[in-house]
Amino acid sequence: MSIMAVKAGLLIDGTGEKPIKNAAVLVEDGRITKVGAISNTAIPSRALVLDATGKTVMPGLFDSHCHILMSTVSIEKRLFTTKTLEILKAVQILKRTLHAGITTLRDACGPDDVGFREAVEMNIIEGPRLVLAGAIAQTGGHMDGYYPRDIELPFSEGFHVGPEWADGVPAAQAAARRILRKRFDFVKVCTSGGITSPADLPDYTEWTLDELKAIVYEAKARGKAVMAHAEGTQGIKNAIHAGVWSVEHGSMLDDEGIRMLVDTGTYLVPTLTAIDDLAREPKKFGLSDFAISKIETVSRVHFDSFRKAAAAGVKIAAGTDNIEDFQQGRNARELGLMVRHGLTPMQAIVAATKTSAEACRVSDRVGTLVPGKMADMLAVDGNPLDDITVLQDQSKLLLVMKEGKSYVNKL
Repeated sequence: MSIMAVKAGLLIDGTGEKPIKNAAVLVEDGRITKVGAISNTAIPSRALVLDATGKTVMPGLFDSHCHILMSTVSIEKRLFTTKTLEILKAVQILKRTLHAGITTLRDACGPDDVGFREAVEMNIIEGPRLVLAGAIAQTGGHMDGYYPRDIELPFSEGFHVGPEWADGVPAAQAAARRILRKRFDFVKVCTSGGITSPADLPDYTEWTLDELKAIVYEAKARGKAVMAHAEGTQGIKNAIHAGVWSVEHGSMLDDEGIRMLVDTGTYLVPTLTAIDDLAREPKKFGLSDFAISKIETVSRVHFDSFRKAAAAGVKIAAGTDNIEDFQQGRNARELGLMVRHGLTPMQAIVAATKTSAEACRVSDRVGTLVPGKMADMLAVDGNPLDDITVLQDQSKLLLVMKEGKSYVNKL
């Protein structure tokens, strides 16, 4: 049995409770056994001690909406990238992301199977714990890579074969069943249009309510859940009416939609990073003029929607929607943007730990530093409660631990 003790100058446990000064976390075989003040915590003599005295110890962070197979949305770059290179770049992205303090990542569709998840679990590749979604697309929807030249390309989500296609309730049920038999953790749908897609607008409403309910039913019947890309107002409401687990983006929320999120307890993953980056540097993504025009429409309302949802008490999880190579590994920017747009640093940390663990449906294992959970934790040279951006500085990231194993250790 391996025993470890991590000493902390300041311990933030992810629950939102008051931090503990001069604390210790005891770990046995990768699982937390005790958390508390050093004065009340007996450290076994045979324990390996990691001394973060004077530093902040906190849970590993989540990215609840990311795309590991995406290193570009530029059509030209995609066409000149082989599938094998795309996979190898994804392996590098996973390692980069873990070393940036993200110990759990929910991929919002891309891989055609769960092999990446298995490879991480088997220690074949180095990366965050993976929660994977398989996608269903409708004709003419956000994941339809149809271009006016009458050409169809795999949508810019890194698909090799493509999402499952379905139109109508029976086809939607069959598509959901095919995804679930592949052992994906979530089913991904798009209930509105989006920005990077060539065939729709963000305020388009996609899928009928009956189609969505059929997909949600199939997922629930197998103990799984549905995540919904939803930017347009009606698409958001349809997703909630259908019973999805989480709404992704939520750009055009109105008061009724916010009340629905609160009343149902549906999670919102606002993906501030993607919208902020797209709005500031649209040309850097290599997007068409059509896509850039959509960015302007969405960015005008997105951050206001987030502020209103946060003020109303919507359950908010942290997700970046990273879609370009330069974004990957900079996932902690999401917390800084959450604080810039209204959350306190503690609220942002809870969003990126406890609430994200709930949104990813792994809160029984990780998300907070409490006895019984896996030892996913960070040691930071600084106090993120004073300056949340310290989490973006990897030179300040002294320890990245996942399930008791250190992947970064500068202590």
